[in-house]
Amino acid sequence: MDLESERLERTQLETLSTSELIRHALSETRLLVKAEVMHAKKELKQELRAAKTAGILLGAGAVLALTSLAVLFVALGLAIPVVAALGVAIVGVVLLAVAGLLLFLGSKRVPKQAMPHTQERLKADFRLTRETLQ
Repeated sequence: MDLESERLERTQLETLSTSELIRHALSETRLLVKAEVMHAKKELKQELRAAKTAGILLGAGAVLALTSLAVLFVALGLAIPVVAALGVAIVGVVLLAVAGLLLFLGSKRVPKQAMPHTQERLKADFRLTRETLQ
């Protein structure tokens, strides 16, 4: 996609007829829309990649948390009569700590706002268009 338009000088714009000016404005608008769609697609791909990573981390953390809780319950059951269950309890605590870390990292990678760069560009384009038309 070629997004370069023919920029017209002020003197050229003054010599154009109304229909030519409208045609030029529509051409510029099409180019702007194409550029915004390209940027939005790129940003959406990046956000999907980040969401995928966050989902993997959150899923792994949740599975590991459930597993570590099971190990801790087994350790609790074994710990009642003897001290031999201390090793099982330590494994359970370590697994729970790792699960907590994975859940923390995964929650930090969840996107907070959908496509913030595209939203900012659209707001700026809207402001510029409104200022130009006034």
